[in-house]
Amino acid sequence: MIQAHHPLLAWGLQKYAALRFHTSGDARLLPLSFRLKKNHISRFAECGALEARLAQIDKRRPIRRVFVMGCGRSGTWLLTGLMATFKDTCVVAKEVPVELFGQVTTTGETLVLKRNNVSYERLARIPSRIMIAYAIRHPFDVLTSHNPTSARDFHISPKRWLGEMQALRAAMESCRENLSIVRYEDMVTDAETVQSTLARELSLEIASSPENLAAVFKPSGRAASAMHGLRRIDTRSLHKYKNDPDKIAYLKSITSELGETLDWVANRFGYDVSLS
Repeated sequence: MIQAHHPLLAWGLQKYAALRFHTSGDARLLPLSFRLKKNHISRFAECGALEARLAQIDKRRPIRRVFVMGCGRSGTWLLTGLMATFKDTCVVAKEVPVELFGQVTTTGETLVLKRNNVSYERLARIPSRIMIAYAIRHPFDVLTSHNPTSARDFHISPKRWLGEMQALRAAMESCRENLSIVRYEDMVTDAETVQSTLARELSLEIASSPENLAAVFKPSGRAASAMHGLRRIDTRSLHKYKNDPDKIAYLKSITSELGETLDWVANRFGYDVSLS
């Protein structure tokens, strides 16, 4: 039996029926009485379809929606966890397509989903009513980071990083509404300030300190593994590449491939991308 306070999953999608998720406050997921008959969400990828669907849902009861984005190995799971420190916020601890917003709602005020690995390809078409919290990290840390769930030495390819950064740049240059960008370095060195900024920019109310992240955020085992274990926020993950000759050599071999995009990221977000 599901207790009254337990979150309920009921969006009629077989593929996502077993999602493990975390809820903060009294938020819980509800079935949509008018959910789609077919168990897929591909139709929401069509131009204007997701916006129309969200407008339909919000006629019953408007909610705030936040989509956590960012290139892999940029702190997207940490940012997702930070969202769980806000009041009356339901956080789905799973990587999903943005179109899933068209199949799920919450009794709380805010619903947070985390991007999957191709969401950046859809960034330009995400409705502006969906707020985007975008994590960015020093390019060299991203490109030399290892994901324990991956068989590759370096999880993020230059092609993936370039696609992510070009999508972000286009969103910024088009002055996309409801876009909040968070540097990974700031999350691990001054999480409370980042939390306060997110609260202001996304109109959220703080419920607990970032120091309590491990207590309030309950990700899946795979997500916890990707984070190298759920633990207190610390700075040991910063600039590891600098003391590794193999990583330096690898970065030198791909720098020309990164081209002008690397310069833009460095200048825009204050990163030193010199290699000695």
